[in-house]
Amino acid sequence: MSADIEPDANDHDLVSFDPASVRSQNRAGTVAATAAFGLMRTATKMSVRGVEHLPPAGTGIIAAAYHANHLDPILVGLALKRNGRMPHFLAKSTLFTGVLGKILKTIGQIPVLRASASAGDSLEYAKDALANGQTVVIYPEGTLTKDPELWPQHFKTGTARLALETGAPIIPVAHWGLDTVYPRGEKKVRFRPFSHDSVVAFGPAIDYSDLWDHRAEKKTMGDLSQRVKNTVAAMVAELSERELPQRFTAKETGE
Repeated sequence: MSADIEPDANDHDLVSFDPASVRSQNRAGTVAATAAFGLMRTATKMSVRGVEHLPPAGTGIIAAAYHANHLDPILVGLALKRNGRMPHFLAKSTLFTGVLGKILKTIGQIPVLRASASAGDSLEYAKDALANGQTVVIYPEGTLTKDPELWPQHFKTGTARLALETGAPIIPVAHWGLDTVYPRGEKKVRFRPFSHDSVVAFGPAIDYSDLWDHRAEKKTMGDLSQRVKNTVAAMVAELSERELPQRFTAKETGE
């Protein structure tokens, strides 16, 4: 990315995470979550595992989530909100305009400054949210997995970068069951109340203390990204009751 590209001046007042703003976001988030839960329960029976792995409220965390279905932001968001954590998902800063932008600001979603001069600067709002004890939800792949068996694919380094620059805990998040509700390739949700089970699982915080002294190195971000991917894949294997492919048991490579 060219270093001579400057962020738009308006990017710097898109959203705030001061106490008053967070209270307002939580109120709006509660309304949105209530509506979303009412909709989701017509299609699936939700359950949540590993809530004990979520640090106490007030501790900023990075929720590194598996992304395999268009409905999983709702599932993951509800699992967090219903357990005392307002989810703040990353979104393109260009979406923070007009009516959609107003909605995103109201519920405290996080703009990624794509025109920033450096990758670190693009996560400015995410760092602010973490510093104020909030939950930042990231899809490390940046898109839905294209794997035909729904295994995670390449994890980008944004999650690792944010953790290594802030020291925030990374909580891995996996889920399973949504493909029976909204199968890949179909355009309609299967609304069959309580006939499907969808589960969200939170894992223990990923230990990256051994990488801390080398956090400025590019290889370190690659190693941590691989560690996060392997952890999430293992959780998906457990939830789906499948054998974990060998490619997810390899040690970090720095790639």
